[in-house]
Parts: sequence; C-alpha cells; structure tokens
Amino acid sequence: MTEGNRAEHELTVANVEPPTAMAGIRDTWRITFAGLEVAEGGVVRFRIGGGRDSKSDWLRPQMTDPSANEYVTVECSGSPVLTVTVPPFSEVRDNVVDLTITEASLRAEDEITVTLGDTSGGGGGSTPQTFSQSKKRFDIFVSEPSEQPRREFHPASGAPVVEVTGGPMDRLRLLAPGSVAAGKEFSVVIKAEDAYGNVAGLYQGELTLELSDDEIASGPEAVSFEGPGGVCVVDGFKSFSRGLLRVVAVDEISEIKYVSNPILITTHDQEQLYFGVIHGHTRCSDGLGSVEDYYACMRDDNRLDFGAASDHDHDWETGEEEWREIQEQTATANDPGSFVTLLGWEWAKWRRDGAGDRNVYYDTDDQPMYRSGDEHYPTPGELFSALERHRAIVIPHHPASNGNFCDYSDHDPEKERLVEIYSIWGNSECSVHEGNPFPMRPAGIPRSGSVDMPIDSGEVPEGFVQRALAMGRRLGFTGGGDDHHGHPGDPTATGAEPFRYRDGLMGVWAPELTREAIFQAMYDRHTYATTGTRMLVLFRVADAFMGDEIEVSERPELAESRTIEAFIAGESKLAQVEVVRNNEAVHSIRPEGSDLALEWIDEDPLEPMALNPVDYDQPRFVFYYLRILQSDGQMAWASPVWLLLPER
Repeated sequence: MTEGNRAEHELTVANVEPPTAMAGIRDTWRITFAGLEVAEGGVVRFRIGGGRDSKSDWLRPQMTDPSANEYVTVECSGSPVLTVTVPPFSEVRDNVVDLTITEASLRAEDEITVTLGDTSGGGGGSTPQTFSQSKKRFDIFVSEPSEQPRREFHPASGAPVVEVTGGPMDRLRLLAPGSVAAGKEFSVVIKAEDAYGNVAGLYQGELTLELSDDEIASGPEAVSFEGPGGVCVVDGFKSFSRGLLRVVAVDEISEIKYVSNPILITTHDQEQLYFGVIHGHTRCSDGLGSVEDYYACMRDDNRLDFGAASDHDHDWETGEEEWREIQEQTATANDPGSFVTLLGWEWAKWRRDGAGDRNVYYDTDDQPMYRSGDEHYPTPGELFSALERHRAIVIPHHPASNGNFCDYSDHDPEKERLVEIYSIWGNSECSVHEGNPFPMRPAGIPRSGSVDMPIDSGEVPEGFVQRALAMGRRLGFTGGGDDHHGHPGDPTATGAEPFRYRDGLMGVWAPELTREAIFQAMYDRHTYATTGTRMLVLFRVADAFMGDEIEVSERPELAESRTIEAFIAGESKLAQVEVVRNNEAVHSIRPEGSDLALEWIDEDPLEPMALNPVDYDQPRFVFYYLRILQSDGQMAWASPVWLLLPER
C-alpha cells in the first residue's frame, strides 16, 4: 500500500462510541464515519494501526467466527453493498479492514459503521492496544476503482479518534533516586501501573511507608494516594549517613508490599547516580505523541533524571520544522538539578552495509542535524568529519541487528565513546548461542502475537559488542529504548514473542545533574546499561572506575595482579555476577541476596593475554567489564576498564 501525502477526502462525520478504551481490556467500539464519495469498485480502507505514524498492537479483527473474540462487522446506511475483507499480515502489514464498494457508488451522506468486537454472536469483544495514547486514530483511506494489481490509497482528513487510558491497577512502582548525598532531602514517586505498565489513573488507596534502615534516613509514615492521576509524589524523606536504603509501601487493604529501587546514601563529595533514556521516537519521525509529551512521560511518570529524543534524520520524515520543534522542546524541558535533556537525533542509514544506525547527542542547544541521505552525510566518516567542530557523542544503535548492523570499521575514538549494548531490539553483546538471554529481534516482524523463526535470526555477528571490544574499540555501555509508543522508560515490553523486550536504561555516575555533567560522564564512559531495572552498580579495576583507561607503564605492578571491586544492589535477588576479561567470564559468583560487595584479585599475567588492536597506532590492551543477572531475568553491564600495555 502506498499512502499519498495529500488528503483528497474529508470526513464530515467521525465518531467513536464509546469514546474511550482501557489498554488491553476487551470491549466493543462502533466507529461511524461519512463524507466519502467513492465510485463502485473503489475500496475504503479502515486502518486500526500501522504505518510509520500510527503504531498499535490492537489485535487484528476477524470476520469468520461470530462467537470468537475480535469479530468485526460493517454496515452502510446507503445503497452500496460493502464487501468486507481483513487482509492477513502476509498481504498487508498494517492492521486494516478493507471495504469494497459494490452495486452502487458511495455518497458523501452515506454513513459507514465499523463494529470492532461485535458480541451479537457470542464473541467477547475486541482487544485494544496495550499502551495508553491520547487521541489514537482510526485512519481512513480511499482507493478509486483500478485495474492495477497494486492499489494506491489516499488518506481522508478528520479521522475518528479514541482515548486509550491505562487499565485497572495491577501493581505499584516506587521510583526513588539512585543515590542521595547524606544530609539531603529527597522524594519518592509512587506510580500506579496496570498490567502493561501504563499509568493506572483511577487507583486510590491508603499506604503505610517503611524504610529498610531507619538509622540512615527518615521519612513520612503514610500517604494517601488520591486519584485521579495515578502518580503520587511523596516528599519529606531525609538521609543522615552513608548506607543502602529502600523504601517500602504497604497497601492497607491488600497488605501487599511494594519496594523501591535501591538508594545509595553517599558522602556529599561523591558522584551521584542518575538514570535516563536517550533513545526514542516521537511524532516528529515514526513515533507517537509530541516531544513535549515524550519528555513529560520520562520526567513525571517514570521519574527519570535525564533523557533525549532521537528521531530519524531523513528529510521526508523529520524535516527542518520538526527539527526546530525538537530543539525548542529539548531546551524548554532542560531543568538543571531536576531533569536534564540532551539534543539528539538518529543518523539512520538503513542500508545494511555495516554503517549501522548511529545516534548523535550534543550538550548544547541550537545545533545542526547532519543527515544521512546521499546528498548530505551518507557515511560514518562524513558524519564524524561534520561533527569535528562540535562537542558531540555518537552511539551505535542495535549494532548486531539484521535491520541495520554496525561493523565498527569506521570509528572516531573522540566522538564514538559508547555503544548501545541493549535496547528493545535485544542484547548486542554476543550470540544467543553464547548464552545471550535477549537475542536480537529480527527486523520486520509484527509488534504483537508470536513468530516462528530461528532464535538467532536477528543477529549479525559483525555487530556484536564483544567483537568491537576485541578490535580495540574502547566503547562504554548504554541501555537504550527505541520506544515508538510515547512511553519512554515504561516497563512495557514490545515486539512479538519470543522477542518481546522492554526499554533499557543507562546509569550515569556524575557530580551533579546538569547537562554538562551528564554529557561529560557519558564521554568519560562512567556509565552502565540495564534492561530496564534500576540496579545500582559500581565497578573498579585497580582503582580505575568503569570506562577508564590505565597505562600499565605507569603502574607496572598491574602486570602481575589486579584487584577488581564491585558493589551491586538489585531490585530483586541477584542470580549471577560475572567479571568478564577479554570477552571471557573469568570470575563468577552466585550471590545469596539482592546486594553484593565483590572483591577479586586477578593474578594471571597481563602480557600473555594482551590483545592487538586493528588500528596499528594503538597500544595492546586487556579489558574487563561486569555482567549481572537478577533472578527476575533482568540484566546490567558495567562499562569496561582498559589496561593499555607498552610496546614490546
């Protein structure tokens, strides 16, 4: 299907009853529209979801079994007879119902009513999308009579819309700061979520509050969660002395306990932990919702400390007007000390030639977008050259994806400081056959249901992060989102089974919550990636922090032994912690609880294990990183520490 940009048709009637839907909760909707003039033999296409600007996992309707769920019926008030078909995914990737006009032309006054989830035959209704969305459209397209095998469809303006809200409360999430300096006050956000991670706006309840250690902090003893809204900010917590803290909320009716992410109470001069998502899409490219709403979800609903939009750079997708909107909203949302934004975009080559998709970020406003089109900056080398006069960081996105992999042959060590080891596409660290529990999702699969294909079908080995590290690319780790639903940071898995993953997070250790400090910490690779869990991770090798480099010539004692230290506090019990050296797990622990202080001395001599970089002007090296698995399946990876050896 091709969709023209011009609206040749305008709807004069566009109603949805009921006008609201709860995410994932079956019901029946009657969508009525009129105003179309279509000759006999033409087709009216009713689109539930699809295309680059109407993502939806609303279940595909069926018209063969009235007693089953998802049954769809169609009526017309005028003379035409409508032949109704539901094209399978193999024919039309979008979720559509096609109405072929027969026996008479469709007139402007003729009303068409589509009933999604018709229950008159005993069916249970229609299952709406699993994510909330303001003004979710049911797009209408028209194709005039044609003898051509491939029809051309044109959109009708004024599409009917429905408000998709969160469903009933399934759980509470307590979102606390990752760290707090002793003597500081802080707040905790309590978010009521439905089964899909949306804000459950109707929840109300009385909660008692507890602290895991009341000797290092104090706080309120109870809170009344009053609706509507679904998100409650609880102020009045204060830290006293160093230690590890969790906040517990107990629902007085169900007596269920909900525990916050771990909070590290530090000294006043220590760096602090901040969590963020810097990869996602808005309506400015192929996502949903405005840039303003995108930042609001991060800041208000998910209590993230920093974030960035990263819409695609194509002229036909994110034009100069959209880029100005991104610039303006990013500048407006930046609030040092509270919520920090970075200006960024996705250099989206999409040619599957090893150039990869790369995300670019600035630490200042009003910077240019260097596009990947042939007439602009079509190679990584040209992109790096254009960025020479800017302070920017470039991050390969889903580097091992068969959608568009990165082979790391083009590399600028001053710009390309990080790699997205995990996103909703999966884990690019290594192959599924090497133990990767989040194999890369194949490009082009549907966003709901299940798929039958080899578990490694989404992988391109040239893009594995371990390969880049073995080449000598000194890349720290980020966890990305690539959210397209307007829900950055939600614990909502997307994709088809078994490739259904949630947004990743990046943890950053920085001295303060400012754009400059976050950017510098990213440049220094003082970062770690998670699969969405707010795990607390500290990692050092011979006193060098994650992301750092050590010149062994300045510390010759390291040639014989090195002390590796880590502190980890999970959101659930820790299942396994591994020290990875030169891509091999050389030390493994199965902890007893949620927290672990690790100390291990590696006494293997450095010289025999040193790797040679692909760039001959670079020193030989050995690297270590940390890989962590929680009992709930969530993971984290601490950025490597590199030991650089002198020439022989």
